Amino acid sequence: MPIIKTTKEEIIWKSLQVFRKQGYYRTSMADLATATGLTKGVFYHHFSSKEELMKTVLQAMIQWFDEKVFSVAYQTTLSPQERIDKMTEKAYKAFTNELGGCLIANTVLETAHVEETFLEELKLFFQLWEKAIAKVFEEKYAPQVLPEIAQQIIADIEGSIVLMQLHKNPEYLQKALHRTRKLLDRI
Repeated sequence: MPIIKTTKEEIIWKSLQVFRKQGYYRTSMADLATATGLTKGVFYHHFSSKEELMKTVLQAMIQWFDEKVFSVAYQTTLSPQERIDKMTEKAYKAFTNELGGCLIANTVLETAHVEETFLEELKLFFQLWEKAIAKVFEEKYAPQVLPEIAQQIIADIEGSIVLMQLHKNPEYLQKALHRTRKLLDRI
């Protein structure tokens, strides 16, 4: 296999796709090397272990969501409806990419009951998401119910992603995102 010159960022994003499709435990360093076009030796030059790479992948994904999706919640020049529409549109595109679902949720389900290696990153993702949703809904709901509303929305979306993956049908996610938008219409 010819060695391909690639950046660390390209390695991270190509590895993300492999982890999202195969999961953490089912992915070998050989799988990652093949996906990135690198030899295992060159791969280890960039990352000392699969665990280090996975943490980096999770951090990159969290950063992407924070900058591209969650940040929309704080664009107060937009109405709450416009913010939730932009957020759900971007989330839909991210979660339906090859129907791979949510790498964060997949990793929670696969690893959280076995080891605590990635818990910090996984919790951070959901904390940022909950905070962003609460920001959008703060004009419609009392502060004491915002955490519950945000958790309900996240649970609905993540559950729909599971059903979407099971049935290979993005309509489940579309409906959950629509229910999220309608929560702004209440009251």
